[in-house]
Amino acid sequence: MRFGLSVLIRWVHQGDETYECQLLTTEKYQMAVENMSDVKGYATSDLFVKHPTHEGLWKIIGRTDDVLTLASGEKTVPAMMEGIISSSAHVNGVIMFGRGRNQVGVLVEPRSAHVDLADNKAIEEFRNRIWYEVDEANKNAPTFSRIFKEMILITSPDKPMFRVGKGTTSKNATLKAYEEEIDALYRTVEASTKIGNSTAPPSEWTVSTLEHWLNEQATELALGTIVVPNIDLFAQGFDSLSATFLRNRIIGAMRSFPDLQLRAAARRIPHNLVFECPNIKLLADRVAKIAGQPQSQVNEQVKGSALHDAKMEIETMLGKYSAELRRTKKTNGSHVESSASTKAGRTVVLLTGSTGGLGSYLLASLLKNEEVAKVYALNRHSKASRVQQRQTAVFEDRELDVALLKLDKLIFIEADATAERCGLNEQTYDQLRQSVTVIIHSAWRVDFNLPLSSFEPNVRGTFQLVDLALSSTLHSTPRFLFISSVGSAQGWDRSRGAFPEDVQLDASVAVGSGYGASKYIAERLVTSSGLNATSLRLGQIAGGPNGAWTLSDWFPILVKSSLALGKFPNIQAYVSWMPAEKVSAAILDVALAKHAPPPALNIVHPHPVSWPDVLKPVRDAVVAKKRLPKESLPFVRMSEWVALLEMRAEEATESDINAIVSFTLSSYLGF
Repeated sequence: MRFGLSVLIRWVHQGDETYECQLLTTEKYQMAVENMSDVKGYATSDLFVKHPTHEGLWKIIGRTDDVLTLASGEKTVPAMMEGIISSSAHVNGVIMFGRGRNQVGVLVEPRSAHVDLADNKAIEEFRNRIWYEVDEANKNAPTFSRIFKEMILITSPDKPMFRVGKGTTSKNATLKAYEEEIDALYRTVEASTKIGNSTAPPSEWTVSTLEHWLNEQATELALGTIVVPNIDLFAQGFDSLSATFLRNRIIGAMRSFPDLQLRAAARRIPHNLVFECPNIKLLADRVAKIAGQPQSQVNEQVKGSALHDAKMEIETMLGKYSAELRRTKKTNGSHVESSASTKAGRTVVLLTGSTGGLGSYLLASLLKNEEVAKVYALNRHSKASRVQQRQTAVFEDRELDVALLKLDKLIFIEADATAERCGLNEQTYDQLRQSVTVIIHSAWRVDFNLPLSSFEPNVRGTFQLVDLALSSTLHSTPRFLFISSVGSAQGWDRSRGAFPEDVQLDASVAVGSGYGASKYIAERLVTSSGLNATSLRLGQIAGGPNGAWTLSDWFPILVKSSLALGKFPNIQAYVSWMPAEKVSAAILDVALAKHAPPPALNIVHPHPVSWPDVLKPVRDAVVAKKRLPKESLPFVRMSEWVALLEMRAEEATESDINAIVSFTLSSYLGF
């Protein structure tokens, strides 16, 4: 629909792709009801989304009181998913739930057939009958809104859904009536280490049998996608929730066996098992060892080979893309040393990851800079919303000037940088080859849980961008800036002093988290490319002028975990964070410099402050925000905080892993 120009509307962004429509009072139109505190007008509570291509067109998709805000802060709009599930011939009513929880679920009322809720097999059969529609709903939903089969709750015949006029379901009344059942479902799922009749355990605990069984479980959790056993699960649609469910199924299968040794082995399954063994073959091998050997032998095997294997994995991936790079250099030939602009003095920038935390500040800085004639913002495609919508939302969140996004010199490109020719059509690819003078590669997956193999798409994307730069038709190749991290030096022996501003050839310096190791590999690639390339190793970037952090950064994770644990760590160290806008300015100085910068630069804060000076105000703000007693969230010694973390990790449920996400960050943070 399109609203008339005479109507004054305020569109209030909801933190995703949705906006609430608020009708403001004017001299011409007086609202019959005024329910807003800051201005005269009527907040409709109706949620709309913009048309992806036609400015001024809107579609209503639900109401604010229908939105499910999860414990993570992410928002699910149920209307569309409920509509798809309701299309099943076996369904009479559908209501999604999950407000304040870690995941969503759905309450389904069968249309005719009676389902014996005391019979697990009957429940599973009904879930399977409606699974096609649930799966279709999941395909059109963001990852955090997906409904797992375990989260389908069926109504009781003697307690049908409440309905109002015209047969419309009364959501609040129905959910209130099923409050006890919903709480029980979450308790069951969060502690879901029991295999029901619907999921048979493997017939034996050999590697070959486990591969087949794990593949079946993973395929179901990946929503029907056929899982390839030797490919990273997280590249095939898995996320932390899927990993938690798979781990719980493994534990449940072990506990379902009468063998006491096998039951004992269930207690030795680590909470991050799937992250440590991210494909089916690795997972089957690890589970078979845990099932068949005493814990001491398993620990010794893992410990003895970990360092060697990690270094070998880095070198193997580096060797793979270095060989491809040598071939592409032969194909493209060589250019003379580049400068930041063409002969005509035009600086044309290709920026990846502009919708990210740092990327948004880089984009704003580039758009305001008069030396920059054009900016291509390359981001991956999203099913949930178009890149312009995501970029606007990020700018609004960080209080950046949204008007900059309407400048003619900005061109958005949605493509898969990991694909050949960056996933671009021939015309766009040639346009970039003929015009781009600076490439700033900022896009990178930020997840400290994942192993190196999960970051291979990022490494491959770096290679494709290097290939693009080498194929430039300009007199000189583009200047290439890779946004790296101090994590690429996570294995550095600090007794040797500060990490040098050059590229280290010993891969041992990068052994640690998959995130840091992948950054190291990319550094080595761009350095050996022959381009005028610089890797910028960034320290921690804090929130911008309005304090907005990226929620996946480790500090918000630490704060969230401390809140769940009920204690903050008293860290005796120093903080050297940098404001995002200052980092952005430093990067642009390097990008637009007249002379070629060095191959590596360490960008860190020159004046660190103590941790307590940072953590105490944060703790106080959390206490005030949550309206907790002043004595809440005390500071404890770091060793005590870590011990509490490890104790909770021993029997961590899915709920724990969502609330206390520092579990899988401990090695990265150096705890």
